[in-house]
Amino acid sequence: MRILLLGIFLLYAPLLHSQSAAPSAEDVLARTGNASVLILAGEGAGRLTSISTGAIVRSDGVILTAYHPLKNAREVQVRLKSGETFDRAVLLGVDERRDIAAVRISAAHLPALNLGSEESIRTGDVAYAVTNSNNLTWSATQGLFAAIRMADEIPGAGQGYRVLQFTAPVAPGASGGPLVDAKGNLVGIITRINGSGAGLAVPVESVAGLLDGTLNTSLGDGSALRLPDNHQAPSSKAVASADPKELLRSAKTAVIHTRTMFFTPETLEREFVKQDGYAALGLVLAKDARVADLAITVDRPLFTYTFTYAVTDAKTSIVLDSGKVTAADGNSAAGKITKELISRLLVLRQPDSAKRPK
Repeated sequence: MRILLLGIFLLYAPLLHSQSAAPSAEDVLARTGNASVLILAGEGAGRLTSISTGAIVRSDGVILTAYHPLKNAREVQVRLKSGETFDRAVLLGVDERRDIAAVRISAAHLPALNLGSEESIRTGDVAYAVTNSNNLTWSATQGLFAAIRMADEIPGAGQGYRVLQFTAPVAPGASGGPLVDAKGNLVGIITRINGSGAGLAVPVESVAGLLDGTLNTSLGDGSALRLPDNHQAPSSKAVASADPKELLRSAKTAVIHTRTMFFTPETLEREFVKQDGYAALGLVLAKDARVADLAITVDRPLFTYTFTYAVTDAKTSIVLDSGKVTAADGNSAAGKITKELISRLLVLRQPDSAKRPK
């Protein structure tokens, strides 16, 4: 009987070993790389402001990434390792405390990472990451899980949530990247880098609820964004193809900035909505510059009684109109500027045919 049991064990031992053995580092990094994305964010007109990383967590295009590169972005582009590029993305949910966002692109059947748990890892376990650090896309890195601790213990990391501390070297561009365990399970999303080049990640299970978020905020079209190895001015294509008249006519929202101490944006906003032509203008004032189509900037050159204004397209920075008024003080200037602005915009926003003499 013992001989029979020994024979059965010897027969099935290799199979049992192959089923329990962890995949190789090469296999883990290959799968992680295929399920990682490059995210470009810009301030408008193709002006690149950040490069970050994201982890595909659902095959229908749902991605977890860091929030701070997207927070003030006017345009976002997502690239897959296969070379496919998506110029539009939708923000599903945000956790500002943990600096994590969930976004979705219009794709299907994508390679996705399995969600793991911090409970399955121990200090000293191997940790893998794939990032777009220092403009070197889909770079693999390996280290160890150093600790699981509260963010409160780490200067500048915030408060009230857990972080995974790891030793795999990462650099700018790693934010939002996947941190996986020895089996290739996604256990964290990289958010911060400390002075030594090691990093911190948010446990994926603490932000898994974002995947079912219903925020559904469309991020700006990122078709003009390019990696910084392109010597052409990044904004030239977008600016050259823009029609200033159409930009003015199609604008729905505006934000007011002031560079003078004689009044605040709130003062100008109040005067703006008080003017007789405001309702006919069809332009809503916004506090958040990210949702504004037009930017109205008011200034006063030193030692003058001249107050200037400029209307620019918020995305391309094209100057659409400008002018000036003369006033002895800020109170009278606010009324004059807003009255002239509305008068000018009412004319400029009309269809061309409406401005032709009959």
